Amino acid sequence: MTATSHLVQAMKMVQIMLNTIPFMVEHAIWKGMFRQKLILAFSLLSAIVIPYSLYQFLAGYFQQQQTQGLMSMGEATASAASQLSAENLYEGGNIYLAVILLQMVVVYFSNKTIEHLSGMAIDMSVRDLIASQVRTIAVSVRNWVFQLFIGIVISIVIGIFGPDFLEEPLKWLVQCYFVGYLFIDNYNFTFGMSSKESHQVVQRHGAATFVVGFVANVLFFIPVIGFILASFICSVAATYYMHTSADAQGMTTPTGAPVSHFTTED
Repeated sequence: MTATSHLVQAMKMVQIMLNTIPFMVEHAIWKGMFRQKLILAFSLLSAIVIPYSLYQFLAGYFQQQQTQGLMSMGEATASAASQLSAENLYEGGNIYLAVILLQMVVVYFSNKTIEHLSGMAIDMSVRDLIASQVRTIAVSVRNWVFQLFIGIVISIVIGIFGPDFLEEPLKWLVQCYFVGYLFIDNYNFTFGMSSKESHQVVQRHGAATFVVGFVANVLFFIPVIGFILASFICSVAATYYMHTSADAQGMTTPTGAPVSHFTTED
């Protein structure tokens, strides 16, 4: 892939991102979601788990108010907000945990996007949804390990050559790619691609993958609701991009067998 082709990918994905919300509104992508019991169950679980970061934020804020009475309101708020983003949301695998919990929502919005683009109706069974969840867990763990490894390399290089202020931004940019990877991989899995096959496709669309992850990472800064917004917007945008790319999949798996959960729309 040349630098020009990556630039074209990135520009296309940016344009799709700008049109994603109007597309969702025009086609009412969310319609019917509340009839899906399994999706609602995972969404409820997410709604319980993800706000834990907000709880930590509020607990930290009030604790600071009690123990540091001389600190101004503005200083305390800034300190608590810094703790929220740096320690709660971006420590360990919290982002990947959130993506895993919201996978059912990602699948739903992705499938609805494919329906509107292809004219086919998708009826995924519980088994299909569980398989998608398992795939996301496996890919998330692998991406997190890769991200940690690259982060160590960045720390070593920055420690030797500096400057220190570049370390965290570079790690954050690396995370953008691996988070975006999950949304592109979701589309590939829908059409029966193995992890290895999907990896090759994602690499061919590295710039677009980065843009999706960048938008998701920015949305993650919004406490609690940011994760939900990212699952909606980025799943639709990634699916739209892939389904209109050179690697768009038809209604068959890579082996030529039909995808069982696709049916002709009336």
